[in-house]
Amino acid sequence: MHLNSLFTRTVLATAFALSLPTFAMAQARTAAPAAAPASKAQAVLEQASKEGKFTFLMFYKTTDAASNAMAATLKEGLAEKSEQAVVAYVQVGNSAEQALVTKYDVSRAPMPMIIALAPNGAMTGMFSQRVTAEKLGEAFVTPTMMFTMKNLQENKLVLVTVQGSAKAPAPVAIMDFQSDPHFKDRIVTIDMTAADPQEGKFVGQMKIDPKAKATHTVLLAPPGVMVGKFDAVASKDEIAAALAKAGKCCDDPNCKHHQPAPRTTTQPSQGARKN
Repeated sequence: MHLNSLFTRTVLATAFALSLPTFAMAQARTAAPAAAPASKAQAVLEQASKEGKFTFLMFYKTTDAASNAMAATLKEGLAEKSEQAVVAYVQVGNSAEQALVTKYDVSRAPMPMIIALAPNGAMTGMFSQRVTAEKLGEAFVTPTMMFTMKNLQENKLVLVTVQGSAKAPAPVAIMDFQSDPHFKDRIVTIDMTAADPQEGKFVGQMKIDPKAKATHTVLLAPPGVMVGKFDAVASKDEIAAALAKAGKCCDDPNCKHHQPAPRTTTQPSQGARKN
């Protein structure tokens, strides 16, 4: 899911003079193109991003029992999170909102639908037709999760260095990946601290003890696969091998890290006979 930000554009009429060589000088004006209708939902998105808030976009076709029920759950679920999130309603048939409808490809999706977006544009949740307050709460992710999800959705590999309580230098594998021509343009890195209270949710998902002393390196691949968790001394080749084994390296058969998927062999049953 590639989530590049959209910005509204104001189209200005332009006028210019045309010089006609065989006739008297005359001025011609271009017809002003019709201004694109303003998107209220887009304006909410942009303002929320500036304020560091999450945006919950609710797409709907008509005002009916289903859309009313989802809107009520949305209002109730976010009632105590006004400092963290805003809501914007998008009627898919509204010409002013077609940029958002196209961007998230929801014109044929079951309605109503909610898409949760982090301040950096990462999609953190998608809920079709029904949703609970608990599920809405799960869409609020940590700062490092925002960064990770955004890059995974842009088809990047993400290396997360999780520093333990014992001070340690950055894993050598990080610099090796960043200098490797095969990986440098498609891998991003980020550091975090295991004991950071803001990152508790992510630390738990990576199954790392927040009180750990050691530093860990976690590799994630699109769409959201945790390829592996490695200690601070793991080499680039060791991590790349795990990536290839998971089938997340690349499609180039000549790549030194590429490995074919393991083949399974079927053992003959006890009753089988040799010819």
